[in-house]
Amino acid sequence: MDQELDDLFSVLMDEEQLLPIEELSALSDLDTLQLDRFLSCWQSLSPLRRRTLLATLGQQADEHIELLFDSINRLGLDDPDSNIRKIAIGNLWESTDPSLPTAFLAIFKEDSSLEVRAAAADALGRFILLAELEDDSLTESNLIVDDLLEAIRAGASPELHLDCVKSLGFSSREDAQAIIADAYLSGDEELLQSALIAMGRSANPVWRPEILQELNHPSPRIRAEAARAAGELELHDSAQPLVELLEDVSDEVIHIAIWSLGQIGGDTARTAISEIQASAPDAETVKKADEALEHLAFLEGTPDLLIYDFDDPAEDAVD
Repeated sequence: MDQELDDLFSVLMDEEQLLPIEELSALSDLDTLQLDRFLSCWQSLSPLRRRTLLATLGQQADEHIELLFDSINRLGLDDPDSNIRKIAIGNLWESTDPSLPTAFLAIFKEDSSLEVRAAAADALGRFILLAELEDDSLTESNLIVDDLLEAIRAGASPELHLDCVKSLGFSSREDAQAIIADAYLSGDEELLQSALIAMGRSANPVWRPEILQELNHPSPRIRAEAARAAGELELHDSAQPLVELLEDVSDEVIHIAIWSLGQIGGDTARTAISEIQASAPDAETVKKADEALEHLAFLEGTPDLLIYDFDDPAEDAVD
């Protein structure tokens, strides 16, 4: 293993060579000594090479769930290159490291890059959600929510404001919900979009009237987020408006409406999805419909029998 790592480090440091993607799995779950050796390699790489490596490790982790590059991504959080810090935050989205909320809060409050601070604000939403699901962690959640609220009240930049609102959607606190309502009523389309994302994340049907209303918004991106929120909250009375969105001028709206109908379920949803599956002119829409019908089958406990490879009776007879 040590020789394998040394050979890999040599290739990584030779920036004339492409990254050896098939060999990067050797960087998974490095122990302390291996990480120390990797650090020397990492520090010798150019910013472009580090960015490319970290982005590639993120892709590999998405495609192969058994790979774990958290220790390397943690190095990226302290990198001088803001793009690398942002990539590292994204790569750590599913990490269970209990020290990450503190690290992300520090980045959110202190990083020199607005984009990195916004990425940290977005990532903090996951920890609010985890805390809401685990009642014993609400103290930590309140600290995060307090900092997000403080940033908004202190006049955070528009980009940072948007990501704070989205993450606050995971909080059940009344002051967080008030911020979402303010964003919804702001008259600003980007804030409206962030408010709808937050509403969908809230698991709170109190937002039903607002979501139903925005399904008819003139802007395709607002209709798309309203459709997604309707599916996330499983608003059954949104089924017919979502069916109507299957004829939208925007492919994105159509695809999200299909997904949401698959989340909501029922005869209306199944019929509409089946019809668009049969009549859609493009492969992507057919794929979305297939996925939605598979989800419906799972929810309803009626899996499509065609997925099973039954023996052909005629072949059995030949045997």
